[in-house]
Amino acid sequence: MLLFAALVAVCVTNINAEKQNNIALLCIKNPNKAENRVRPKGEFISVKGDNGKEYRLFVSGPTNAKVGILFVHDYFGISNSTKESVERLGESCYYTIAVDLYKGKSATTNDAAESLMKAKDSAETAEILKAGINHLKKPGRKLAAIGFSAGGVDAMNATLLEPELFNATIIVYGGNYDKIEKSKLAKLKSPVLAITGSLDNWPFQAALNFLENEKDKSLEFYVYPGVDHGYAQPLFNGGKNYNPEATRVTWTVMNDFLSRHTKSH
Repeated sequence: MLLFAALVAVCVTNINAEKQNNIALLCIKNPNKAENRVRPKGEFISVKGDNGKEYRLFVSGPTNAKVGILFVHDYFGISNSTKESVERLGESCYYTIAVDLYKGKSATTNDAAESLMKAKDSAETAEILKAGINHLKKPGRKLAAIGFSAGGVDAMNATLLEPELFNATIIVYGGNYDKIEKSKLAKLKSPVLAITGSLDNWPFQAALNFLENEKDKSLEFYVYPGVDHGYAQPLFNGGKNYNPEATRVTWTVMNDFLSRHTKSH
């Protein structure tokens, strides 16, 4: 196990993890080229699942991007924070979709969010993730999955549905991915980035468990000191846990990880 300490983050990486330092630009946006087709703002679209049902996605970014990102919302649903995240990734020239696991519903309080999360059906969640993957995948396109909080384990589940398609998985203050069946985790082919606050035991312990139990997998683990769960979500705990600087650093780490693992070789 390799330990790296920085001013604001701690990174723990499995010893077998690949080290790459050079960062490549994924694309250069040129507003004069119509083929880029950048969506300046996100929008909702509907896609049909393998079961024939219609599912809702919030999308942003160039539809012909070399990299597609499947984004899984936290337990508030597709909130303003989720939309802003998708649009941020879209502006970076990733074609990004947020799958709507709550089918049009969202919450603004912890209690309401908890109720929506408990009402989720695991089989239907899998169908929605599949529909999102089917919408993203195209010849030559690399994929990544990102999940915040409760969406972290679903981001990992999305990667494991078609592991050969995914080049990276990012889990921000999320847990339970360490409890996925070992036979399923054995299919994981790509590196994982886990980020959390030092005061948030649930995702912290999940990352440590993953490092201990999945020694053949690549995991980068960053810990931001002095922040607790939901620090990137202004709705969580009425905004009491929100920390703009921790959020900024989190996006810097995420962008670096995406660039290293989805760049052209």
